[in-house]
Amino acid sequence: MALRKAARWSARELALLRAHYPTDGSGVATRLPGRSCHAIQVKAHKLGLATTHRSPAPAARLQGAALEDAIRLREVDKLSFAVIGKHFGICEASACNAVTIALCVRRGYRPAERDARGRLTPAGIERLRYALKKGLKGIDIQLRLGVSAACVSEQRRRYNRELLARGKAPLPPPGGGDAYSGVKLTLAQRKAVEALFMEGFGTTKVSQRSAVSKTSCIRIRERLVRRLRRKGQSLPGCDAAGVRHIHAESARFVTDEQRQLLRAMLLDSIPVRRAAHDLAIGGSTAYRIRDELAAEVSHAGQALPKPNLPGLVRSHATPDPFWPPANPKEMFAFRRLLQTMGFTEAKDHWRETRREARRAERAENAHRSFSFDEQLAHVAAGDVGITSAFVRHHLQPLITP
Repeated sequence: MALRKAARWSARELALLRAHYPTDGSGVATRLPGRSCHAIQVKAHKLGLATTHRSPAPAARLQGAALEDAIRLREVDKLSFAVIGKHFGICEASACNAVTIALCVRRGYRPAERDARGRLTPAGIERLRYALKKGLKGIDIQLRLGVSAACVSEQRRRYNRELLARGKAPLPPPGGGDAYSGVKLTLAQRKAVEALFMEGFGTTKVSQRSAVSKTSCIRIRERLVRRLRRKGQSLPGCDAAGVRHIHAESARFVTDEQRQLLRAMLLDSIPVRRAAHDLAIGGSTAYRIRDELAAEVSHAGQALPKPNLPGLVRSHATPDPFWPPANPKEMFAFRRLLQTMGFTEAKDHWRETRREARRAERAENAHRSFSFDEQLAHVAAGDVGITSAFVRHHLQPLITP
C-alpha cells in the first residue's frame, strides 16, 4: 500500500505558523487542523522560527499500579527493560525511563531540580553536566538524577557543542570508555562482531575478542540471525532459529594434549579413573576416550592392555588438597589456563596459586578461633587430620616423645 503524500502547506497555514508559533510553540496545532505537532516543529525549524513557549515535560508512560508492577518485574524478577516494555505494550526506552525515574527517589538519590512545568532548571542542568564530565554511564545518570535517556543524550550533544565552540576538550565517553550494554557502537564494531559470529564463535567469545559488551553482542546476534533466516541461511554451527549445536571453541572441551596424555597412560596400563583424576578430565569423557582408543587398537588387530589395579591403598593416605580441580567451575577455570599454557605448566601454576591462597588464608586466620563446623570443614578439605584415640592403662608409664 502506497503512503499518502503530505499536503502542501498553504499560504494561510504558513501565515498562521509565522504569527503564532513564536508565542504558542506546538500549541499552534489547535489553529492548524490536520497538522501534527511533529509536522509543525519540522516546518518551523525549516523556516527558522523560534519559540519562547515552554511546554510541560512529557509524563512517564507507566503510572500507578502499572508502574509498581514494572518495578517489581525489574527489581524482583530481574527482567530486561525490553521484556517489561513488551509486557505493557510500550517501547524499551519508555519502560527504562519510567522505572529508573521512579527508582531515583526510592534508592535515596536527589532528583535533578525542575521548574513548575517539569523542565530542568539551570541548577539541574549543571548537576547533569557534572555527571557527564565524570564519565558516568547514561543509565547511572538516569538513576541518580531521575531523567530520561533522551534528556541525557540531548544534554551531552549540547555540552559537547559548547565545549567545541570554546576550544575545549570534549566530554569523556560514557562509562569511561568501558564496554557496556548501553554504549553506542560504530558500524565498524558491529561488522567486527558479526564477522566473529560468522566464524562460529559463541557470544562470550565474541564479547571477549571484540571488547563489546555481552548484551550488545546478544542483540547484534539476534538481528543477524533474523537477517540470515530471511535469506535461507544460518550461523555456522546453529540451526535457523539461532540455537547453537557446534562450538568453534569452548573452555568446556578437553584439549588435544589432555587426550594424548590420557591415551598414553591407558596404553601404560594405568586405570581410567586414576588417569582421568591426574589429568583433570571428567569420568564420562575419559571412558569415552578409552572406548575410542580400544576401537582403534582392535581395528589394528591388537587389544588394549589391561589396567594394573593395585588394590586398596593405605587408610591414612591423604589426597593432594591442591589437585585436581574440585568442581565444574574450577575445572573450566583450569581449562582456560590450558588455552595459553601446556598441561604441566598449567598444573604447576594451578597448584601454586591454590597453595598461596591457602597460606594467605592461614595467615589471616592465625589468631582466630574456629567453630566446630569450621574445623570439620578443614578436616574435609584435607588441611588437618584427626589422630586415632588410644587408651593408656593406669599402670602403664607415661609415653614420652
